[in-house]
Amino acid sequence: MNIRRPQIRLLLCLCVAILGSCNKSEDDSPPNADWNTYLGDPARTHYSPLSQITPSNVHRLELAWSYESGELRGSSSTMYTSPLVIDGVLYGLSPRLVAFALDAATGTELWRYDPGGNGAPQRGLMWWQDGDDKRLIYANGRELLVLDATTGEPVRNFADNGRLDLRPSDDSGPFFTSVPGIVFEDMLIMGFSTSESATSHAGMIRAFDVRSGQKLWRFNSLPLTGGRGAETWEEGSLVEAGGANNWTGMALDEERALLFVPTGSATPDFYGASRRGDNLFANSLVALDARSGEYRWHYQTVRHVLWDRDLPSPPTLVQLERNGVLLDAVAVTTKSGHLFLFNRDTGEPLYDIVEADTLPSTLPGERPAPSQPVSSVAFTRQEFELTNRSPEAVAHVSELVAPLDRRPWAPPSTAGILFYPAFDGGAEWGGSAYDPNGHKLILNAQEIGGIIRLYEIPVGFSNLGVYAEHCAACHGEDLRGSDRGISLVDLADRLSPAETRALLREGRGAMPAFDSLSEPEINALVGYIRDPQLEGSDIPSTEVDYAFAGYQRIRDHEELPGNTPPWGTLNSIDLATGNIDWQVNFGNYPSHPDLGYGAESYGGPVVTASGVIFIAATPDRKLHAYDAADGSLLWQADLPAAGFATPAVYSVDGRQYLVIAAGGGRMGPPSGSQYLAFALPQEP
Repeated sequence: MNIRRPQIRLLLCLCVAILGSCNKSEDDSPPNADWNTYLGDPARTHYSPLSQITPSNVHRLELAWSYESGELRGSSSTMYTSPLVIDGVLYGLSPRLVAFALDAATGTELWRYDPGGNGAPQRGLMWWQDGDDKRLIYANGRELLVLDATTGEPVRNFADNGRLDLRPSDDSGPFFTSVPGIVFEDMLIMGFSTSESATSHAGMIRAFDVRSGQKLWRFNSLPLTGGRGAETWEEGSLVEAGGANNWTGMALDEERALLFVPTGSATPDFYGASRRGDNLFANSLVALDARSGEYRWHYQTVRHVLWDRDLPSPPTLVQLERNGVLLDAVAVTTKSGHLFLFNRDTGEPLYDIVEADTLPSTLPGERPAPSQPVSSVAFTRQEFELTNRSPEAVAHVSELVAPLDRRPWAPPSTAGILFYPAFDGGAEWGGSAYDPNGHKLILNAQEIGGIIRLYEIPVGFSNLGVYAEHCAACHGEDLRGSDRGISLVDLADRLSPAETRALLREGRGAMPAFDSLSEPEINALVGYIRDPQLEGSDIPSTEVDYAFAGYQRIRDHEELPGNTPPWGTLNSIDLATGNIDWQVNFGNYPSHPDLGYGAESYGGPVVTASGVIFIAATPDRKLHAYDAADGSLLWQADLPAAGFATPAVYSVDGRQYLVIAAGGGRMGPPSGSQYLAFALPQEP
């Protein structure tokens, strides 16, 4: 058969067209896509619909641009911010919380705004828009700042020239907001952070008018006397109680106007003689009407908490299929390594929950709850297994844990208890990603044991008592530091009394400002830090009290976890069954970069429609890409400092980008202030 040349050309064109439709590549540009909400959307799914970067081409990622955001906050400076991207403009924060806007395709700076001050940990920003009125919103310690997103200047008609003081009371505990709230319609819905001591602020969720700053409604997550939930507190105990605050962020079902609020522990933590009862709404998931703040339902995951088991991350709104029916649910991960799943409308648990018996306390006045609810779905081990890494490690850890009570749900004591997983999980504040392709939950977890030990505070106000109340949890009862704070033993050699007083008032790095303490309390702290043997007495007390001896993980002689690996994992959980589809060791410690046993991690994952998981979070200064299908590592890049933040994924002019804030500052140096964006190579 003879075919003429025009027919040949037509057949070739048809073949090219057919092959092109069957073989999508990175040349098939996605539409421009914003990342206009913290963690991707109000449902906190960490999900991007973009698919230009795939498991087959992710290895080709290259650095598209980097941006130096500004001055560090000392040697332990951190930068947890997950940036926003709207209409081709990236908005971020420096370690000192200087806000900036960049061309999201090139990293070119458009504007900067310096609010003044030392800065503070902050995980992200908020966005609101009505036509040409575009507002960038974030918290700087105790203040809420509202900027004109076009110019970077404060919106003068919001509150006090663009600033709103969020401090709800005159309580003396630290107050700051380290995580974005929820923007819904014309409202800003906010929680806050406070201390875990007896002077902490009472938890509440508040909504403010985004245009004016006027307060619209308030829900008391720490009940008022006689209010909802007060029946779970012994009479009179609410007067001095604090906490039960939302410090880690919330999730919103926009269609239902339903707000999901995880709460922290009631205070004082670790010793609850002054707050007998189950202590609602502490350690709970609370569902509220987002428009009015009215209560809908709750579930308390720990009653009368004594183990620092506050809910550590925003909930994730998910779906799962059961018996052919698609269910809307809310997923809650815990520090204990358990996953709770609830029906969004009713709060009905979708996984079995059993009651575990607790043990009585030997301390005066302490009455633990008789039992605790435990989900049937766990993503970490639940028992401490002694390391077998080397004879030296075994000997060191064996001596450390020998005097500790290792029974499950043992209450804290002066002798000390071992609990596992420890203070930071299990799950941590980075949160979980929801992959709608198969209804999977993607989360990073860590496994390391911890020690809770209490010590007695003698009768009478003293320098020691004030230090124990405000500083010992991070810096240890003997000033020698802990996993949470540096040693203060030689502080008197480095800082004058005036400089120490200024440090306490203003804060530095991860340390909050104690600007609300009275002058006698500041004097007591300065006196004890400079001379622990010097005793003072300003406000005498009449009862013996107990204080937390400081955050201490169980580590071996080389500062590695004292339990068997894995020490850190990345997980995919089938939401319908609760089964773990795959689990891989995640990260390494810089001191032992080749062990492959995993490491502690801070910051969460992002998952894309093409099945790629992006996550930094580990102390080895890596940015990783994993295959969502099986957890295989597809690509990784070195960062100038660890990326203890959650990435953002977006596209501009048909090119998909991945950006991470590399702030470091945890688990050793270095600290950093760079934002780095990666993309596939552009075709010539």
